[in-house]
Amino acid sequence: MFPHEFGGKMKKGLIFITVLCSLWMLRPFSVFAARPLITEDTGTAEKGSFELELAFDYLRDCNDDKFYIPSAQLAYGLTERAEIAANIGYILKDVHEGERVDGWSDLIAYLKYRLWGEGKYYPALAIKPLVKFPTADWKKDIGSGKTDYGLSLVFGKSFARLHLHFEALYFYVGERDKTDVLITGLCGDYEIMKGLLAVGEVRYFRNFNSISTDDPALMLLGLQAGSGKVVFDAGFIIGLNSAAPDYGFTIGLTLKFK
Repeated sequence: MFPHEFGGKMKKGLIFITVLCSLWMLRPFSVFAARPLITEDTGTAEKGSFELELAFDYLRDCNDDKFYIPSAQLAYGLTERAEIAANIGYILKDVHEGERVDGWSDLIAYLKYRLWGEGKYYPALAIKPLVKFPTADWKKDIGSGKTDYGLSLVFGKSFARLHLHFEALYFYVGERDKTDVLITGLCGDYEIMKGLLAVGEVRYFRNFNSISTDDPALMLLGLQAGSGKVVFDAGFIIGLNSAAPDYGFTIGLTLKFK
């Protein structure tokens, strides 16, 4: 999910989608900046409570390949500042030439810890180490068959009804001869009315292979509605360059329980 880089155009696109999907399924739930955004926020699950996300994503690549990705994530609040989570999805790829590929995505687990909350003149800061376990079928080119690692720094600041978040994620790719990836994201949510948020973000993937055309950039615009134990969301994805998918959408449901 974390959809990443590349040997032929076909394999390059599939690796990016796989990494993007991996990252997509890492979206945590909190009061603000949750699904449908990819960019992380500094909030954590309530101590002693679970948060279950069920989602469906669709992506269309520039060569008319289509990806259908149902997924699930379960998070648990360890303390007032820390949460752990694991997620997995199922990737169905409909290749334009007629071939179809499907299989489980890689399993991703992470720990998020908020170092401090935001103050009047400074943002909140959280760190998030993660591990991508190679549960996807590398023979189908859905995964690399290798374990990958990542580390995020996340900043968050509120301005009345507007909440901004910035994330920098270094993704260490375990597959030989593949370069690491630095992923940056800037997102915001605006409270239109109680229980309804308008959200948006820009996300950029920097591959350390000196080829700028391999660096995908995308934008997402969406809505989040609900409060308390149930939240619905939807978003539209737009590729900003030729290395990213042309477009897509995501819909999801988040449930909180103890």
